[in-house]
Amino acid sequence: MLRENTRVPDDWYRDFHRGLAARFWRAAGATMADADERIVRALLGPPPQTVLDAPCGDGRLTIRLAAAGYTTTGVDIIADEVEHARGAARAAGAQARFEVGDLRELPDLGPFDAVVSWGNSFGYMTPADNARALAEMRRVLRPGGRLVLQSGTIAESLLLGGIRPHAEHEFGGIRMTANRRYDALESRLEADLVFEAADGAVERSRSAHRVHTSGELVRLLHGAGFAGVELRAGDGASPYELGSPLLIAVATAG
Repeated sequence: MLRENTRVPDDWYRDFHRGLAARFWRAAGATMADADERIVRALLGPPPQTVLDAPCGDGRLTIRLAAAGYTTTGVDIIADEVEHARGAARAAGAQARFEVGDLRELPDLGPFDAVVSWGNSFGYMTPADNARALAEMRRVLRPGGRLVLQSGTIAESLLLGGIRPHAEHEFGGIRMTANRRYDALESRLEADLVFEAADGAVERSRSAHRVHTSGELVRLLHGAGFAGVELRAGDGASPYELGSPLLIAVATAG
């Protein structure tokens, strides 16, 4: 159960993607990889383009885009994930570059034609740091470049039907049990997570996401220096509407 009155630390994500949690999310991501690639490529337009994938996690999208002809760089704060991504790129024969880096202070590797922030990673940090991360994404884009940002923790998506306090999912032979609560004072979704492997191994972790309204996200993007902003549903083509499970923001650097 959730530990009452014990707030999930703001830097929870630094130690999250390890062990069974990393294996679970890699397996979960693999089931969505084909659809993710198809949607992102449609939103980016055809190569050649230079693309930053941040945070890149295990590199699955970075590698697929590289194989499709884009010049790709993946950045993630977790060194183990970056090393895993490098190994996966070598195994796939893909010319993708990977670097350890922080969204709040991205490495000077650009300018890029596009930045992709995929897999519901927006909102991990504090409000000030989320705004700083968006400003960094704008900084590394060339003028007229495009940010493609996906989120499942937009208020109009997440809160309409209420927060389910308990959920279970299984990928790659690992079961994840989540006990969740919503902190209305901070617009923050917290979870205590238990990962159980088939061999009996058990690991526990915690997570937290800031929940933004769609309008709040648009204002943050404008404040970071983006000009035009379009909001689309999870298929990348339909307009975003109240109750859409996912939001994709497509923002152009001013």
